[in-house]
Amino acid sequence: MAEKGRFGNLSKDQEKALVKLKEVCKDVLKEKHTDMHLLRFLRARNFNVKKTEEMFRKDVEWRVQNEAILKDLTLPEVVEKYWVGGEVGCDREGHITLVIPLCYIDPKGIVYSLHADEAIKVGIRFIQMFYNRMKENSKEHGRYIEGMTLLFDIEGLSPAFLWKPSMKLFTEMVQIMEQHFPETIKRVFVIRAPSLFPVAYNLVKPFIHEETRKKIKFLKGSNWQKSVTKYIDPDILPKHWGGNRVDENGNPKCPEIVRLGGKVPESYYVKDHLKSDESLTKLVIGKSSHKELKYQVVVPKSAIRYQFKTDEGEISFGITYVQKGKDPVIILPVQKVQSHITSVDGEIATEEMGSYVIRFDNSAMLKSKTLSYLIEILEPGDEDLFEESAEDNQ
Repeated sequence: MAEKGRFGNLSKDQEKALVKLKEVCKDVLKEKHTDMHLLRFLRARNFNVKKTEEMFRKDVEWRVQNEAILKDLTLPEVVEKYWVGGEVGCDREGHITLVIPLCYIDPKGIVYSLHADEAIKVGIRFIQMFYNRMKENSKEHGRYIEGMTLLFDIEGLSPAFLWKPSMKLFTEMVQIMEQHFPETIKRVFVIRAPSLFPVAYNLVKPFIHEETRKKIKFLKGSNWQKSVTKYIDPDILPKHWGGNRVDENGNPKCPEIVRLGGKVPESYYVKDHLKSDESLTKLVIGKSSHKELKYQVVVPKSAIRYQFKTDEGEISFGITYVQKGKDPVIILPVQKVQSHITSVDGEIATEEMGSYVIRFDNSAMLKSKTLSYLIEILEPGDEDLFEESAEDNQ
């Protein structure tokens, strides 16, 4: 039997909500807007017809505005080559299954290689492609199968993943998926998460619908393979991700199926994407002088994200960890950067709580320099995300 709230298993109130939604939205309904399609929007708004109508009408308008992207946008070569992940087959219930090793993506390289207005279009096209596969999958099985199963491998996720432009793109993609492709996720597994991951998740979490969050399992320990293969047949999973599958060369990652990304060559870069930001604070550093900015990290496993530029001439930059009664620990040694040519940005993970001093040195003997900067302390969430093994979360 279908799950509750889905076609074939609706309560009387849910049936009434579906009838009412079709009535109030009849001026925009098309043949493609089947009951199964409308039910996805209703479930996303807990069968509140008024809220669902608002969401659905916005979606209809959005699809008109983005019709060309949704239908036939050609993905840039850099995305085809250096994006990560791939479809490995269907899980035990028939949902298409994607393995996405985010640990192998070069977020800065991807963003630098796309025009400013191109990145989100690529994101939209990717989501639509996944959605199309979900519909094709239903036809192949001869029954309506909602949702996809996703396996995210984030082993060794570097602080570069916190880079502001790439996080902005990622959160925008999450919002688009929640607003225009609701209820397309069946379940999500997150494996091999490093200590930095809770910081990244805390940035994305506000954009993920509560019902979607319930479908995410953060697995740790030695039993994650058992948790994954409870839902995914090991014969379709590459061996590196808990299955039995290898390619014809014996490679346990099956790169012909699961793209492994990698460092994007600079030959793909189209232009500098780091622009002036109104949120940057301005600071004048006198000739042959320096400024030290002290920041307190009060939550373990936080991260420091920085962006800065100078109006004229290079500047020296470094970060030191300071603890009372102990020698300072150099996190980033002070060294010159060409901050007048392009904005400088980066991220560091902090293992310890305490004071972190960011130093800017102006070695010029004849002139002051105006520094524009943004320093952010990114903290992990309060909740314990991880569990030893996944439980049934249908």
